[in-house]
Amino acid sequence: MTTDLILGTAGHIDHGKTSLIRALTGTDTDRLPEEKRRGITIDLGFADLALDDERVLSFVDVPGHERFVRHMVAGATGIDAVLLVVAADQGVQPQTREHLEICRLLGLERGVVALTKSDLVDADLIEVVSLELRELLEDTFLEDAPIVSVSSKTGQGLDDVRSALAGLFDAVAPRSATGVPRLPIDRSFVMRGFGTVVTGTLVSGALVTGDEVIVLPSDKRGRVRGLQVHHAAVERVHAGQRTAVNLQGLDCSDVPRGATLTGPGALSSTRRLWANVTLLDDAPQSLRRGGPVRFHQGTCERAARFRVLETAEDGTLRVELYLEDSAVLAPGDRFILRRPAPVD
Repeated sequence: MTTDLILGTAGHIDHGKTSLIRALTGTDTDRLPEEKRRGITIDLGFADLALDDERVLSFVDVPGHERFVRHMVAGATGIDAVLLVVAADQGVQPQTREHLEICRLLGLERGVVALTKSDLVDADLIEVVSLELRELLEDTFLEDAPIVSVSSKTGQGLDDVRSALAGLFDAVAPRSATGVPRLPIDRSFVMRGFGTVVTGTLVSGALVTGDEVIVLPSDKRGRVRGLQVHHAAVERVHAGQRTAVNLQGLDCSDVPRGATLTGPGALSSTRRLWANVTLLDDAPQSLRRGGPVRFHQGTCERAARFRVLETAEDGTLRVELYLEDSAVLAPGDRFILRRPAPVD
């Protein structure tokens, strides 16, 4: 059983993802002034929930608006499971479907479904929406996931959500701390008295205070000055933990979102790769001939073009991808391709 579990939200805009996390944790993950003004999530937000003395959930709250899907994909990097949020008064919406497909393509295998705003509808409508959800989730990794009715406003069902989330700890296997350290950066900032700090999910290996590190693809070098997990200082972090890394010798501009923190000589970056691509059923037929796309992997986003080398019997495409800018990739990495338009 793992003791650190990273949970990403998914779901349509205004279905109550941020409100549910605030009700569960007491933390408002909408930290930007524009988010407060507009009342919608624009960028990634983070919160922790200690279920007991050993088990801690780290939430990554993602935007639900179609224009910010690129942030949603970045937030899904390194998560262990998903909390799919659907409002009982609206039911399944376009980004419900798109976020579910993204999670499936990224290889997620576990999750919980929260039917929010249940205080706004009667029991009959909750049953109807639950049936709609079961139909949507059929033959997906969430087919057998619990669907929990909840109201962030009244508190009804919050204990049931916590119980369902606690069950994920037994279902998700701990990650191995072996291998090279690899931290896709999702946020960087300057903290007074400390200097440059980056955050992210360590997807492989371990980091130790004092380690020399390199930022890819820029090849700039620095050193780990300090580490935090769940707001507490630690000497070492391992794969599967969200961490804040205080860096020495690097400016904030040296470590933007989309860069990767690793050990010297451990990884390299590239602009060209060969991959297998699975197209969704509603993907335009023109994509089967290749062309321009947006490439999302880890926390990075790149303009790219691809050409089809061959098509397998099951419809999978064997392609060659050319990235406009370098990215850090390893065999077996999953990624998302999206059309350049509409601009997201």
